Amino acid sequence: MDFISPYIDSDKKLHIRFEKLLSLLFLCDFSGKINVFNGGETFFIILSKGSVWTDKPMNVLGNLSKNALFKVESAISGDMKKGLKEYDGKEFLFSVILNMPRERVLEVLKPYSTEFISIKPEAAKLLFLQEDLQPFVGQNRSEIFSNLKKSYRTIYFLLISQLAVILPASADEKAKIAEKIDRSDIFSEKAAAEEISEKAAQEKKQEALSEEDEIKMFLNANEHYNDVFQLFGLKNKFDEKVARREYIRIMQKIHPDKLGGISPNTALRAKEFLQLAGECYELIRDPETSKDIERLMLKYGPIRSKTEYMKMKEYDSAMMKATALAKIGSYEAAAKVFDFIYKETKNPSALEQKNLALWKLAPKWNKFEKADKYKEIRDDFVKISMIKELSFESMYILAEIYEYFEDVTDAIKILDMILKVRPDDFKAAGMKKRALYYSRLKS
Repeated sequence: MDFISPYIDSDKKLHIRFEKLLSLLFLCDFSGKINVFNGGETFFIILSKGSVWTDKPMNVLGNLSKNALFKVESAISGDMKKGLKEYDGKEFLFSVILNMPRERVLEVLKPYSTEFISIKPEAAKLLFLQEDLQPFVGQNRSEIFSNLKKSYRTIYFLLISQLAVILPASADEKAKIAEKIDRSDIFSEKAAAEEISEKAAQEKKQEALSEEDEIKMFLNANEHYNDVFQLFGLKNKFDEKVARREYIRIMQKIHPDKLGGISPNTALRAKEFLQLAGECYELIRDPETSKDIERLMLKYGPIRSKTEYMKMKEYDSAMMKATALAKIGSYEAAAKVFDFIYKETKNPSALEQKNLALWKLAPKWNKFEKADKYKEIRDDFVKISMIKELSFESMYILAEIYEYFEDVTDAIKILDMILKVRPDDFKAAGMKKRALYYSRLKS
């Protein structure tokens, strides 16, 4: 941010990559206006509270000239947003990168291709990245080059938004990766030409869309919403005006009267989606239900329909029951309920509570049971840490398990994380001292 500060509210114009400028401004929670000077074209983009407002298509924003200039102003007024579309900031940045020329992204990543990448746990909170992150889940470091071909745009987004860091490879690792690069054509002009050709063919195909193709594209773009609020362009809070506008837009596009010339399968799909949209709209219009959905989503994650809402209410009751069982010492019964909830909802909090309940039974385990159960609890805690922060109680247990398996380095790493937040934590300090002592004995 020190680099950009002199340019804010000044007459100076920045010459910087657009996506890098966006990332730097998001990281410092900047609110204001970016004036874009792209050749003979001038327009502006608004940033405020992690959101972006613009009327420019993503293919234009991803293909700004290398000579584009930017002027940053902190003053904005409410009427500036009128007629502009709102985007989530990180999703917007990711979409810009998806539309950038291949060679421009790889040009930045090429110097790092022989290194490794480490993805921060908070990246898993971005629902739109869940599928892209699957190859990296459970790994502390991943070879960059081996993931470039399919995920180079995702890797670039993670690095530029500081949701991942570069870890240097050893000399031997670099040599092996360099051999792979020599045998690959990923950085060649031929590979770039092939991607450009594929993109051009796709654009040509889109120009000749039939009425049915348009309906299918609309359904593909709208069916994969995260939750009942996002379906109507909302962020976890009901706004009658915005929701009604989006609901009318859906109705106008796929109302039965508009589906005369399309196949029965597409017509049925459109009818089911319209029915779902109507159900979701009525659901969030009720103030009490809307607030209850917000509460449940904070605890368990996205709710996409009335059916899911009713299920989440049941799971919420089950969580309270399991918590009560744990409080009265019925740890095995509590663990079973928490396990059921996790399998049904994939809620990491339920998995964490299951393992905390199981740990209460640890004194009863023999050495063979300990080896199996400790490994299972360790793996579960690592999985949870990829999605959310572990509680201090879970971190103590994880450090103890690492120590049990003589993995002193990871044990100390966990204890240092606790001490960074709680420097006067005697329990963590004592555990670290003990781990260091055993480490010296071994060496």
